[in-house]
Amino acid sequence: MKTLKTLFSLLLCLTTAVAFSQKSDQGKQKFFASYPESIQLSKNILQNTMNASEGEEVIVSFTSDFRFKGTVISNLKKYDNLQSVMIKSPVFGNAIFQLSRITNPDKSFSYTGRIINPEAADGYEIKKDKYDNYSFVKFETKRILQDCSF
Repeated sequence: MKTLKTLFSLLLCLTTAVAFSQKSDQGKQKFFASYPESIQLSKNILQNTMNASEGEEVIVSFTSDFRFKGTVISNLKKYDNLQSVMIKSPVFGNAIFQLSRITNPDKSFSYTGRIINPEAADGYEIKKDKYDNYSFVKFETKRILQDCSF
């Protein structure tokens, strides 16, 4: 009888775990479903975004079809070699575009960043190729963000 209770408890735990894991993906919409998997980025666009002021309404035109309109919620230069800008867009469910510029020892710049919304099923991450070209690459948020709802 004790073995049966233990087996029942284990079965109940596994069923609950499966239910929670399925629940976490339900209801998340893909905000960027109509946009390509990869988008080439202009260094000029990235550079100009770094000049935005906190509180300013901006439109960052990544392509003619993909414009990120929002409010600059911060633009901080934390160290001599690091500056970060964050833009919040109500158009994409209050997604945040976070862009950081790193000043390299040779005084050149490198960029990193993401467009992310924890309530969305997708987002974009900036990637740099071996030719020093930047692009947005789409990702699924469930692979990046850990679910802390349970």
